Amino acid sequence: MRTLRLITYFPLLFCIFSSDIMAQHSVARQWNEALLFAIRNDLARPTVHARNLFHTSVAMYDAWALMDEVAEPFLLGKSVGDFNSSFVAYLPNVEIRAAREEAISYAAHRLLTHRFTDKKAGFVAIPHFDSVLTSLGYDPTYTSTAY
Repeated sequence: MRTLRLITYFPLLFCIFSSDIMAQHSVARQWNEALLFAIRNDLARPTVHARNLFHTSVAMYDAWALMDEVAEPFLLGKSVGDFNSSFVAYLPNVEIRAAREEAISYAAHRLLTHRFTDKKAGFVAIPHFDSVLTSLGYDPTYTSTAY
């Protein structure tokens, strides 16, 4: 009987403790989870989703690398293939960690929203992307590209 009670309450305990665990994940991890949610709700398109995973990783890495003295962005300020990206370095006027999290969040949100706008998963993915951005304290309607 005691085992049955434990089995009955385990899902409840898991939900309580998993919310604490999720709060400890990095902002990049949260955006990767949001992308995986969208992929699970979309059609099986392995090459498209591999590209989505790669481009999201590059966008988040470049947003992080911009504010690091040693790291070098992959795309920003570089030429990759036939694509040339101009970028003027800057120093944020807020704490570096906060600036990185904001840059990573807006880069991921904008890329993923663009990629899933006309897709099968778009009707559930885009509201999910907006809710992730909002839960991180950012405004999904903010569209400025000014640093």
